[in-house]
Amino acid sequence: MSLKLITIFLIACAGLVHAEDGDAKLILIKNVLNSIITEGNDLMVQYTLYNIGDGAATDVNLADSSFHESDFELVSGMTSVKWERILAGTNVSHVVIVRPLKSGAFNFTSAVVQYVASEGSDTTFGMSNDLGELDILSLKEFKRIHASHLIEWGLFGVWCIPSIVLPYMLYYKSKSKYSLKAKKN
Repeated sequence: MSLKLITIFLIACAGLVHAEDGDAKLILIKNVLNSIITEGNDLMVQYTLYNIGDGAATDVNLADSSFHESDFELVSGMTSVKWERILAGTNVSHVVIVRPLKSGAFNFTSAVVQYVASEGSDTTFGMSNDLGELDILSLKEFKRIHASHLIEWGLFGVWCIPSIVLPYMLYYKSKSKYSLKAKKN
C-alpha cells in the first residue's frame, strides 16, 4: 500500500511540474485484487483514476485490451469505460471481473486512458502501471495446494493404527502374563 502511495506521489510531483495551470492530470492505476489467480475462477481487476491536476478532465475514456476472448471470459463490467467529467482532486474506480480460460504465465499489459485536459486542448493519452507476467494456476494445481486433504489424513490415520495398536497389544499381553505370576508367589 505504501509503495502505491509513493508511486502516486512521485507521479503527481512529476505531473505538476509539466502541467499548465488549470489543466487536468490523470493517473491510472491498474490492480489485480485476487491474491491467487486460478483457471476457471473469477479474477477481479480494479482501475483507479486520480485527477491530480487543477482542472476537470473531460471526455475520459479508459480501455484495456489485455483480456482477449481466447484467454478470458468477461463476467462483469466492461474493458472500455467512458466518463464525461472527472473533477480536480477526485478519483474514480472501475472493477472488471474476468474468468481465465487457460493456465500458465500471462502478461498483464497496461491500460490506456485518453482525456481532454482543458477546454480547447488536444486529447491527452496516458497509460497505467504494467503488472507484468503473473501465473495463472490450473484448477488441479490449485486444489492440490489448497485442499483440506481429508482423504489423505484419514488414510494416514488408518495406516498409523497398526503401528500403535500392535505394540500396545504385545505390552498388554506381556504385562498380563507376568502380573499373574507375581500374584501367585
